[in-house]
Amino acid sequence: MSTKDSIPTGIKRTVAIMLATIFVFSTFTLTAFAAPAKTEVPGQVYEFGKDSHYEFSDSKDSVSSENADTYGTFSISGEVSDLTTKNGVPAYEVTEGNLKFFYNYGDTLLNADEDSWHLIEDKSKKLDGLKLSENILKGAIILQTSTDRLNWVDVISMTDAFNKTPIRTESIYETNDVQLINGCYYRLVVAYKLRIRTEDSNILFINTDKFDYKKCAEVYEFYAYTDTSSANAGASNETYNLGSKVRVADFDSYSGEETITKDDAHYGWDLGNFFVSGYTDEVKGSDGNMVFLKNVGDKVTLWFRLNQDINKLNGNEKLSITVDGTGSDQYFETPTMDFGRGTLIIRYTDHNNVKAEPTIYTNYLEANTSIGADTKVQLFEEGDYEVALDYQITDDQLIDKIGHYRIFFKFSIRNGNCMVYPFDVATGSELTNSSMTENGFRLDLAKSRYLKVNLKREMLAESADGLVEDTRFNGPARDGAEYTDDGIYTITVTNEYTGQFTVKKIYVGTNNVLRAYMTTGLSIPEINSLVDQGATITDDGNIQLASIAQTASERNDVAESTTTSEPTAEKNDETTVTKEPTGGFPVISVVGIAIICVIVVVAMMAKNKKRTNSVSVDDIGNIEGGTEE
Repeated sequence: MSTKDSIPTGIKRTVAIMLATIFVFSTFTLTAFAAPAKTEVPGQVYEFGKDSHYEFSDSKDSVSSENADTYGTFSISGEVSDLTTKNGVPAYEVTEGNLKFFYNYGDTLLNADEDSWHLIEDKSKKLDGLKLSENILKGAIILQTSTDRLNWVDVISMTDAFNKTPIRTESIYETNDVQLINGCYYRLVVAYKLRIRTEDSNILFINTDKFDYKKCAEVYEFYAYTDTSSANAGASNETYNLGSKVRVADFDSYSGEETITKDDAHYGWDLGNFFVSGYTDEVKGSDGNMVFLKNVGDKVTLWFRLNQDINKLNGNEKLSITVDGTGSDQYFETPTMDFGRGTLIIRYTDHNNVKAEPTIYTNYLEANTSIGADTKVQLFEEGDYEVALDYQITDDQLIDKIGHYRIFFKFSIRNGNCMVYPFDVATGSELTNSSMTENGFRLDLAKSRYLKVNLKREMLAESADGLVEDTRFNGPARDGAEYTDDGIYTITVTNEYTGQFTVKKIYVGTNNVLRAYMTTGLSIPEINSLVDQGATITDDGNIQLASIAQTASERNDVAESTTTSEPTAEKNDETTVTKEPTGGFPVISVVGIAIICVIVVVAMMAKNKKRTNSVSVDDIGNIEGGTEE
């Protein structure tokens, strides 16, 4: 007996099941717990001498990071759909959400021995044209943004990075909406100093080892954007300005208001203005705030136009937007933080009156705007919004004069349509007005959360007068609700902002009277009356009246009696002429002509019949003509 035959069938089956289970589980695990896809960003690696300050901006001597030894790997993670180039650097289109940045590295160079290249401290604060607040020490990681690839703003500055975090796998930064919808350049600079021992020697117990040194700078640049080409300031003929500046009374919390007097540094000029575009119409709400109405395809967008050079406000070189390192906003209850050079705050409230956490864009005026340009702030869907721009102005004098200012406003976005879409719960097909279904329907408001929807359900009830309408429900309906009980449903949708309303009727069930009610528009008593008179209702709800049915039946009876009965009256051979028509043939002449025509036709028919009878078929199926007798 072979080994194969000696294995019992039950054991074989058990092993097969176990292997299949392991395979399915491993496949599920790989699918369910797969890490998000990352896109590696190429860069340039520069090497400098021992006493340099990483002057990569002035150097053309570099190699690609793909062909060089780097401290770590730079990559981005997110919904990247396309890769092109812009101004000589990679350009990534982001289809949804934001990007996360990763600079992943280990501790190989940090812990390498003296005879290998290893990381050492650099006590300098200079990095290319940057002046860092702390010494580089064991590595610096600097992330910058720019709107034009000329003026760079620091968003991350980490020194002694590889010593504080020897191994890094988590993200170091995440982009924001303002950056991507306007398009933004990013630059990551990684700088560190390395050393290797080239000679191991001692003279009189004094270490005289010799070393080589080099400073390295890894520079990664790229552009990222979200395609909002249809959302631009000129795409709509309608724009609406929002907000105005005030001087705040409470310096630290940007709360309260003070009058801007003539001796105020901000008197007589504005920093910029916010405006909305991409809507179809606007109305003023009951609270006095603007409500912008949008239709399908509209992209309602908030913009900011910076009208001043933030380094030379109102043409005054001593007047500028300065960094507020300990700012907070009492209205939004933000913690104390570094506001930078202006902070933009946006809070969204949904249709359930749930306020989201405010979105905070620090250093907004320096990092995200440029003078004279229209900067997209955000694209908006239905909801209520509150927006504030908090900024600090410093008048450079012997004793600086500092003021805090705020632009604040509210607005709402609503869908301008007045539609509801019923869908058959079984087939999923859309039901139009006066549709009939046996399955029931589901309501879909197409994300129009602020429409008022009322639903009335009627059915038939027995009464002394027969079947009559009986209202079983009349009240508000909600998005996504399903209705499967028999009856006629009247759906009324109202848009309080446009004053428009829409009415749809849907019949659920199989009752023919209600089907006729839906199809014909007749009242229930009228339909009942017709039925009592013998009318019938077809499956599609049409009514066939009793008189029509009877007439058709009588017509069929007459036709049948005509073909089966013998004539009851003899023809009168005599024709009496009572009048000869003027200007035409006599009646007798017409009759004579008709008789001649009949004789000719009968003769021809007889002749054809005789010819037909003489036709025969031969043995092979061919038709042969006979001979006339």
